[in-house]
Amino acid sequence: MMIIYFLYGLSFGGLGLAAYLQMHQSGDFPLKKQLPWLAAFGIACSVSGFIDMFLTNQTADEITTILKTLRMVVQPLTGLLLLIFGWGILKLDPLPAWTIFIPGILIVPIAYIVTFAATTFITPSPIEIPIDIWSRYLFYLPGSIIAGIGFLRLWDKQRKLGYYDVANLMLGAGVAFLFEAFVVGLIVPAAPYGPASYYNYDRVTYNALIGEHPGSSESYGLTAWLDYKRVLQATGLPIQFWRMVSAFAVTFFVVRGLGVFEAIRKREVDALQHERDEAEKETMQAQIIARQTAESWTDALVSINRRIAEFENVDGILLYIIENAKILLHSDFIGLALLNEDRSQLMLKCYSNELKTERLFEPLLIENPIIWQSVRSNNLFCSQADSSIELLEQVCFPIEKSASSIAVVPIELDNIAIGALWIARCEAKEKPYSQTDLIWLECMADLVVIAIQHGLMASQIQSLSIVEERARIAREMHDGLAQVLGYLNLQVQTLEALHEQGNSEEFINELHHMRQAIQLAHADVRENILSLRTTLANDTGLIPAVEEYLKGFEIQTGIETELSVNVIGELNLSSVAEVQLVCILQEALTNVRKHACASQVLVSIVKDDQLDFEHVQMEIRDNGVGFITSDSKRHFGLQTMRERATSVNGTLLIHSVLEKGTTVLCDFPCLQHEESRGTKIALPVLDLGKIEPLP
Repeated sequence: MMIIYFLYGLSFGGLGLAAYLQMHQSGDFPLKKQLPWLAAFGIACSVSGFIDMFLTNQTADEITTILKTLRMVVQPLTGLLLLIFGWGILKLDPLPAWTIFIPGILIVPIAYIVTFAATTFITPSPIEIPIDIWSRYLFYLPGSIIAGIGFLRLWDKQRKLGYYDVANLMLGAGVAFLFEAFVVGLIVPAAPYGPASYYNYDRVTYNALIGEHPGSSESYGLTAWLDYKRVLQATGLPIQFWRMVSAFAVTFFVVRGLGVFEAIRKREVDALQHERDEAEKETMQAQIIARQTAESWTDALVSINRRIAEFENVDGILLYIIENAKILLHSDFIGLALLNEDRSQLMLKCYSNELKTERLFEPLLIENPIIWQSVRSNNLFCSQADSSIELLEQVCFPIEKSASSIAVVPIELDNIAIGALWIARCEAKEKPYSQTDLIWLECMADLVVIAIQHGLMASQIQSLSIVEERARIAREMHDGLAQVLGYLNLQVQTLEALHEQGNSEEFINELHHMRQAIQLAHADVRENILSLRTTLANDTGLIPAVEEYLKGFEIQTGIETELSVNVIGELNLSSVAEVQLVCILQEALTNVRKHACASQVLVSIVKDDQLDFEHVQMEIRDNGVGFITSDSKRHFGLQTMRERATSVNGTLLIHSVLEKGTTVLCDFPCLQHEESRGTKIALPVLDLGKIEPLP
């Protein structure tokens, strides 16, 4: 019997220890809040079992009295802790609404039982017997039943959730507690009150009030099979053995259930970690998509601005803009419409859909109220999911296709709306446009305005260039060909007079002078043609243009030319600066041909980083006769060269020595400095007198 009590106490001690250790684990699971009561219950049952083990041993009367007194305290405490634990388990899930009436229904029988239990303390039996019996009836029995029902409810819940391993353990724990209710709470020591019966064998009775010890073997015979003797007779094993088995079952299923709940917690943590990983993957994927979208927009914007900067055809740029906008904004249609001259009609100029992108040579009239209202009010518009279907009609052209969502931005020029740019989606399942889409569409509308402005500016520049070039050609013809023709006209009259006089010698001399004038005019015309061709050929680059011009100049004039280039990387000059540089070279070589009487010209182009910014220097040196600036009659040509240099924030220096030649030095800033250069920066004056003349 001692070993049974020992194993009983050891089993419940293990249950209390497991509950206590699990109580300090992290996480949250159904039994966590009830673990303190379970641990206290296990330890109390363990103490009760070990007390019974020592009582079965023959010990001193004083120790026996102490142990019995301690048992009378522990026994009802054990039942009370189990009742609290069972009630907590039962309430893990919300109870049915009808259970609110259970306390009221149980008041009468509970009061009767408590009254009946109180009267039994005066019956002739030892005092520890009624305490043992009624602590089992009033606490242990309902506590075990409630705990069993609570575990059965957990079994049903876990089974529905698909956690069958936990459900099986909860079922085992529920059955074990119901069995515990029977063998511990219902089967009690023999006593003269039901539901247990009196012993069927002689025993010594004790009157709790008067302390008498009458001998009696009378049986009260209420329920004879609910006492220890009947269990022993029926099963051949004492009730203590079955209580030990019940303790093993309760400990096994509850402890395993706690472990499985921890496994479920880890499984849920793993599931949460998996969800977090998936969320991180989705976030990363969204970031990748956002970055790719930003890169696509950047590439498109850079490409559009490059086309604008290169002064491509405006119609081609507009078609390129709307085609890229349609793709990047995931739209089925995009349209560009402009107001007519009197601002009374809005005409579709170009569009793009899933079939083609084209410009309309016969513009279509736009009558959609949304688009018109956006132009009149100069405000953005974006349709919502509940927008009226009528407002989304007459949006997609030339095929009249219904639109499910639309976004419109006005096209503004000098804060005045001149048209509209809109996009549309035709699939009803697609989401409406967002505010971000509106921002991107507005950016495209700004590019449309820039393209139109650049087109107008290009036309103006072209017109000014034509006027300037005409003036230059007129000046060249006036200075060269017109003067020669006027001179020839006078010479012809002189020849007529000499012919009439018969002065043959003077006649031949005049013919010789006329031939020289004609040759000079011919050279001027050929040089003008070469200059025009070289200027128009600057698309190939500055250095090739200079090489081409010097070769043509050498062939036409017979003057030896040499080109020296010391440039690392790109010249990085603006196109206007390159043209002016070539024009200055042409003007300088024209002066060499006409006035210098030189046999050799050296041209050098150098890129330097003087004064902390990059600049390009071109030097033109000849070995001609030179001139004195104050006495020179070529002030108009030199002034033109200086004006050309100044127009692109450059400088021009001229140094000439009689009989030693002339040096022209021009300096142009590169692009990265030209924008930040508010005023012309004077370069240090070079000592041109130290430049060695050509041999």
